Amino acid sequence: MQNNKNYTEKFITDKVMRRDYSKIKSNFEGPNLLEIQVESFKRFMEKDLKEVISSIFPLKSPQGKYTLAFKGLKIKQPTKDESACRDEGKTFETPIYIDLELTDNYTGEVKRAQRNTKTGEDGIYLGAIPKMTEKGTFVINGIEKFVISQIVRSPGIYVLGKSSIKLNGSRKRLFEGKICEIYPSKGTLMLGYIPKDRHNIQIVARDSSGDNAQTFSVTTLLKAFGLTSAEILKIFNNEKEIRESLEIEKYAPEYIFENSQENEIIFKIYSDAHDIHEKADRRESNNKLKEEYIEQGSPLLSKLKQLIFNYVEKNDEIDALLHENKDVEDASFIKNNKKLYDEREEIINCIISEKAAKDIVELLGINIKNIETLRHLGKASYQIALQQHFFNKRLYDISSAGRYKFEKKLLLSERLYQKVIANDIIDKKNNILIPKDTLITKEHIELIKKESRDKNIKWTKKINLLPTALESEIEQFLEYESIAVYKDNDLRDETTEIVGLASGCKLQTLTVADLVATTSYIYNLNYEIGEFDDIDHLGNKRLKLIHELLRARIATSMARIEKFINEKLAISDGSSNNITNVNDKGIDTELDREIEESDMSDEEKKKAISVKSIINTKQFQSLVKDFFNSHQLIQFIDQQNPLVELTNKRRISAMGPGGISREDPNLDIRDVHHSHYSRICPIETPEGMNIGLIMSLASLAKVDENGFIVAPYYVVEDGVVKEEYKYLTAHEDDNYIIAESSVQLDENKRILDEQVVARYRGSTGLFSPHEVDFIDIVPKQVVSIAASAIPFIENDDGARALMGSNMQRQATPLIKPYAPIVGTGTEFKIAHDSGMAVVAKNDGVVEFVDSQKIIIRNDNDKLDDYKLIKYRKSNQDTCNNQIPIVKVGQRVHKSETIGDGPAMQNGELALGRNILVGYTTWRGYNFEDAIIISERLVDQDVFTSIHIDEHTIQCMKTKNGDEEITRDMPNVSDTAKRFLDNQGIVLVGAEVHEGDVLVGKTTPRGNVETAPEDRLLQTIFGDKSKTVKDSSLKVKHGQEGIVAAVKRIKSSDENGSELPDDVIEIIKVYIVQKRKIQVGDKMAGRHGNKGIVSKVVPIQDMPFLKDGTPLDIMLNPLGVPSRMNIGQILELHLGYAAAEIGKKQLIQIAIDQLGYEKYISLFGINEIIAKKLYENISNLIKHKQAKQAKDIDLIDVTIILKELGLSYDDIGIKISTPVFDGANHDDIVSIMNEANIDIENNKGKQVLYDGRTGEPFDGLISVGLTYMLKLDHMVDDKIHSRSVGPYSKITQQPLGGKSQNGGQRFGEMEVWALEAYGAAYNLLEILTIKSDDVQGRNQAYNAIIKGHDVVADGMPESFKLLTKQMQGLGLCITVETKDDRMVDINEYTLNQNRLNNDDDEVILDENLKEINDSNEEIFNTNFNNNDYDDEENF
Repeated sequence: MQNNKNYTEKFITDKVMRRDYSKIKSNFEGPNLLEIQVESFKRFMEKDLKEVISSIFPLKSPQGKYTLAFKGLKIKQPTKDESACRDEGKTFETPIYIDLELTDNYTGEVKRAQRNTKTGEDGIYLGAIPKMTEKGTFVINGIEKFVISQIVRSPGIYVLGKSSIKLNGSRKRLFEGKICEIYPSKGTLMLGYIPKDRHNIQIVARDSSGDNAQTFSVTTLLKAFGLTSAEILKIFNNEKEIRESLEIEKYAPEYIFENSQENEIIFKIYSDAHDIHEKADRRESNNKLKEEYIEQGSPLLSKLKQLIFNYVEKNDEIDALLHENKDVEDASFIKNNKKLYDEREEIINCIISEKAAKDIVELLGINIKNIETLRHLGKASYQIALQQHFFNKRLYDISSAGRYKFEKKLLLSERLYQKVIANDIIDKKNNILIPKDTLITKEHIELIKKESRDKNIKWTKKINLLPTALESEIEQFLEYESIAVYKDNDLRDETTEIVGLASGCKLQTLTVADLVATTSYIYNLNYEIGEFDDIDHLGNKRLKLIHELLRARIATSMARIEKFINEKLAISDGSSNNITNVNDKGIDTELDREIEESDMSDEEKKKAISVKSIINTKQFQSLVKDFFNSHQLIQFIDQQNPLVELTNKRRISAMGPGGISREDPNLDIRDVHHSHYSRICPIETPEGMNIGLIMSLASLAKVDENGFIVAPYYVVEDGVVKEEYKYLTAHEDDNYIIAESSVQLDENKRILDEQVVARYRGSTGLFSPHEVDFIDIVPKQVVSIAASAIPFIENDDGARALMGSNMQRQATPLIKPYAPIVGTGTEFKIAHDSGMAVVAKNDGVVEFVDSQKIIIRNDNDKLDDYKLIKYRKSNQDTCNNQIPIVKVGQRVHKSETIGDGPAMQNGELALGRNILVGYTTWRGYNFEDAIIISERLVDQDVFTSIHIDEHTIQCMKTKNGDEEITRDMPNVSDTAKRFLDNQGIVLVGAEVHEGDVLVGKTTPRGNVETAPEDRLLQTIFGDKSKTVKDSSLKVKHGQEGIVAAVKRIKSSDENGSELPDDVIEIIKVYIVQKRKIQVGDKMAGRHGNKGIVSKVVPIQDMPFLKDGTPLDIMLNPLGVPSRMNIGQILELHLGYAAAEIGKKQLIQIAIDQLGYEKYISLFGINEIIAKKLYENISNLIKHKQAKQAKDIDLIDVTIILKELGLSYDDIGIKISTPVFDGANHDDIVSIMNEANIDIENNKGKQVLYDGRTGEPFDGLISVGLTYMLKLDHMVDDKIHSRSVGPYSKITQQPLGGKSQNGGQRFGEMEVWALEAYGAAYNLLEILTIKSDDVQGRNQAYNAIIKGHDVVADGMPESFKLLTKQMQGLGLCITVETKDDRMVDINEYTLNQNRLNNDDDEVILDENLKEINDSNEEIFNTNFNNNDYDDEENF
């Protein structure tokens, strides 16, 4: 066999071998494509669930009598398995039990929840959480759903040119300039900025009411958190902006006791304290008066009062000493009493801090209720209220992602690039790492980062807070780093201090160090130190996955449960008299019995509690249920085929709660950004209003623990590509030089080129190999999995590639699918990871195989049983069916594909068929995007698919009696009942047609007066027809097919009690239809080349090739050049060559006697058939005494294939041409030469002969094998007739869509067609009385009923609307009548109405009235049946 150097033979499985034309060889497997969903849910169940539930415990009652502690969590196995839930319409969920311990701290008594009698479980049943299936979906009420990942702004610090704070009523406060946003995931958004023409730094934050944005100086906030003016100046090295900020605010010792409006409260307390101090001597009564004064009023003021008393006392002490010193306060006196002066200064600073905290708490309206509860601990203060608001994770959360972003922005190592330092950077041993006056480069930054990780740089300092600020139990981070740099790199005269966050902070709340570093960042911006953020950069966005959405939901439910428990505990220890909240009976039967038997007083009985009686878990259950039923990000999974199921789970949406709305005018959000490279696909996004808001994850991208999308790259060291790879976030990408994967490497993986194309910070340039840090893994990492399955996508226009990737997702699984001859090598991975294939869980040997199950004995000598899905209806009504592809005795490995799902062949994705296509016109039938197909595709079921419809009927209890499932229904013919069994339910396997009964059911009639004809019927037929009427489930038009399954769910069954009220039983009948391809169906290739079948031509009439092979499909050649999707032409030639080589190989393998095994791997056929085929071909060769492939006649081979149930579809070598890295022009030329296709003279084109005349066509025609798909838009689902039905409210046009009984939309192009045919009367009728001409329509109905001719047509409603809109613009409209008069449009309309109303013919009878009433029913106003584009670029 000939083997060129330009490809390698790649064995994907034992049965699949592809010629791989990729130039870049990589063994990188990539993550499991479902990992994003599965890992996220696993994290939730293993870590987050317990964390959130336990976070509210322990809970103490207000008086400290009871403590409720969390002891553990049990996650049980689901009560029903996945398939049972699907059949019965239940949710596949896991019950959650929590173990709580209630301790009476007075008596030491400990109570636990009793064993649940119903379930036999210990602990309290908290609720059930839906369990994710192995393929990343949830079964909710029997329907499979999935969670779409939402892309949101990451918490962090952002420097922007403009920003806004949202206020109530869609109002905003806009700010422009240099703005630093401190953006948390939960909590108050704060903006720091320097106002125009000023030098002080201000903070803006929205108050709790949301009506206003409050502004205050940054130093006020720092003081409120416990910094003194001196400490602030020390940290920032007397920076000008900081000095100005301190001067503007009035929190200084000289102002604090002033009798001013701001200090009114302090002045009052100071006066009172002075008076109390003066009143009494140093006796005890002073303390008593003081304590009483401190305790009265708000508990939050107690700290301030205490501090002012301390100040008064300290002042007295100094005054007394001064008096002794004859009132001389000289330097020596101050020096001798320095300790007292220092203590007094500290007290003043504490007062300033508490006052600043009080002002901010009041400005922002911070909730102080929680702090007042700390009163009994004597700890309440405004400072604690402020700290609780910003330093408590439950109120202010920046999450781990926020902490990562804070460090990325605030660490010194991220801020010194291209700056000249004014101090030496020294290590702990005082060695100079980088001398001063050095311009910091990329290499220096790497050194700083390395030394910082080891905490080896001597630049870390600690913020000194006032003692009052450190009292609370809140953890704080106070370390910062600072260094001076020159404001101007060239002049080097003035310096500025860069203050950064010290590394190593693990807190997920705001810290004082964050505020200090942010303040520095704001004033550094004045000297172009630091950089502005691009809000569309992917490093500033993160994904919210299922674990985060669920965690937030459960946190909400636990907060409500906590509130409920606190109320109950408050009642039980006597803190609350809200006696409406006493124990309800029946919650805890054990407690009820205990209370009954005890001799407690009524009051005690009311206060008696147990674990069960104080916890109400309904909140948990209802919130989880709501989340899975109605949350915006939970969607029905599209199960059209494996590709779409997988793509759904890797989809990213910018919409949803807290996201972007479709109406957002900012188009930058929708655009492709350079940071999307190898993270988000630039191709795959929906067309229409959601374009760019719904995206797809790139092929190799993953999501890290912080929710950032990461992409893998190989490490490059000194120009050598290593085997090691790293996942980088979008921000890390910007710091490195990354080359593309197409660079030339030698055998040691050293880069050969002197300069390579690489990316750095969003721009592309030439770099030497030694500068390169990373290299792409493979080119397909840029695009999504759907786009990576399109060969030659690099030769397609972007818009067509988008359509190609979207239309692959609409392909309907065929009865006998084939993997593409021209593939990209991703087909196996997509099918394997989709969750629709059967995958081995362990290594082992196959023991048993049939169509229902596979049994494998694994290496631990245990049996693994794999049940196969048979003919199950998917969400899209297609058929899910699994077929085994292993045989008994075969050795299988873990994660090997052992069974094909829908649209798979030998473990590879197989969405369509490889068919012979010619680009030629044919008698005008394939004008524009019409497709002519051969009858072979219909007869041989090439494009036949299976569809399953579910029909449900409920048997109910009614007020007149119960409905009954029976065969004995009144007034139903025996023919309609012919397929029913004796219970009245259709037999499985019956071929039913319109009007046949599927389930016989009778409903009791109400007691109404019997009509005479009914009495007659009763006399003839007996009693039955008197009392009941027929309400059977019948087959409607278009629902014909074969009954595949019947499911009965009765309320009397073991688990059937979960049926809705008054439902006795539910019966589901599944009808299967085989849909052959027909005129009107939509087909497409993989390059956005879509079209509608316009004619089915007999095989004998189809054009044929020289050897007599007829074409399967004819496409219009004009569809290629203007659309610029040349990929389809390359695929066509490559596919044809591969098919021709397959025919040659079939003979050559037998001539060379290479054995039948070669057939299995080359063609992927069954072993038994391969043996037989090899034998037959060998016999043929002997008979013909052939020496080479061309000695054998095609017809003989065709006969042999036919006998074995094969066709030429099965005989073709498979090719893999990965995206951006596949077969090039030379490769295609060489393979076509190998297939003996004439390139020199015919340019690879063929002479085609007319099937009707036998004459050759004029020119040469491109013919080859193209992979074509049948799409979901089938004419059966679209076409329907409409006589009467609802009209849209305003335009009075018929509604769209089959489900609304709407009309077929007659669009612009259809109007052109009728104009071209000159069908003026038809057009007039369609545009008036058959559409929105209300009066003309009524007259037409009336004329039909009366038997008169239909005469008049009036003015369409939409035309009237147009005239009104034009008049609204101030235009005068007149109408020219037949007798050349000009009439005002309003007058004309009135006259028309009058004429119509005066007309005697328009007296509507009752029938017409009914018709009109039905017309007024308005369902919906969108025309959604226009599934095909009516634009040129179809």
